[in-house]
Amino acid sequence: MKVAIIYSHLKELGGAERVILKQVELLNNRGCQAECYFAYLDKKLHKESSNPHCYTRSFFTPLIPNNPTVRIILSIPLAPLTLPVFDKNDILLCHGYGPAPWIGYLNKMVKGTKYVSYIHSPPRFIYLNQKERSLWRFNDVREIIFRLSKLAGPLLKELDYLSVVNSDSVLANSYFTAKRIRFIYGINAKVCYPPVDIEAFRVLDRVLVKSFRASFGWPFILSTGRIVAVKRWEWLLKIMSYVVKEFPSATLAITGEISKENSKYVKRLLKIAKDLRIEANVEFLGFKSQEELVKLYNAADVYVYPVPKEDFGLGPVEAMACGTPAVVWDDGGGPCETVIDGRTGFRAKPYDLEDFAQKALKAAEIGKDEISEKTRSFVKENFSCEKHLKILEETIQKLE
Repeated sequence: MKVAIIYSHLKELGGAERVILKQVELLNNRGCQAECYFAYLDKKLHKESSNPHCYTRSFFTPLIPNNPTVRIILSIPLAPLTLPVFDKNDILLCHGYGPAPWIGYLNKMVKGTKYVSYIHSPPRFIYLNQKERSLWRFNDVREIIFRLSKLAGPLLKELDYLSVVNSDSVLANSYFTAKRIRFIYGINAKVCYPPVDIEAFRVLDRVLVKSFRASFGWPFILSTGRIVAVKRWEWLLKIMSYVVKEFPSATLAITGEISKENSKYVKRLLKIAKDLRIEANVEFLGFKSQEELVKLYNAADVYVYPVPKEDFGLGPVEAMACGTPAVVWDDGGGPCETVIDGRTGFRAKPYDLEDFAQKALKAAEIGKDEISEKTRSFVKENFSCEKHLKILEETIQKLE
């Protein structure tokens, strides 16, 4: 069977991109002929693979400039031109939001090819409120999409609706997302949690971790992800100010690429840290490879995730696979499904920064030997690659 996995871009390693790259790897290992197709593909992107660009290509002709803004913006109006690319595919796995479900819909209407929509989140530039949308537009591409949505919002909304409701099957990355899909599109999506490689994200030898851990204070608090305003990192700095009042030696380490796109925001965060007098307690570590992340997850006393109403959130799950408890908001978002309060970590009162700080300290005080088995077994049971692949294969096989 030939499966095309489609998405708008591969220019960063967010949650959606990591799921896509893992899916193509899993399907090929299972004997499928699977490839990923993007409007824009950044060949300089760091990826965890001996051949980091195997199975990935653009669905656009080289005649269209390989510029992220140009290709992503044109991917919806020029979608009909991409149809020949998918002539030999049996199934299209279209990751929304963006052009992928629209390409799936056009292929189905013209050639009868069946497609699955995997929804990470309904399009934020259409369905978020005005304040959240303003935070979402953190780069040039998103700024243009945001402005276009003001002019062509009803049309884009209609295209998105047609694309999703005409899917032969719809998968959601969490029950939280599935609930939103039911509200917006009136259809029931099957939950297929993102896959976490529990062989890669694992508990390391404590002696090795101890030497790595020595460069951080106590408690060592870790957070990971894209450093952009929509993730609310400034909240985490304010949370850290409460922690430092009780433990002046505490360290907050934040991983994530620092680039031209987010440099202004990072500078603002550094100023906030200085104003809060915690600049000595905060470290921005930049991009970290998977191997380095595993060491950090193991070394941390607690993993914290300040993102409100997140659709899923891979960070807390990866940390728990490495035996580290996580703290998230108890706001009904996806992390409420991944962090079991009092068992694999804690959930703080929604947007109560002081309560979040106290929950982080409470989690840090739990011995790793006491909690690591619980966190890891929970991840293995619910978020393993095997469980993800089982649902994915069953969904595809029903369409044959």
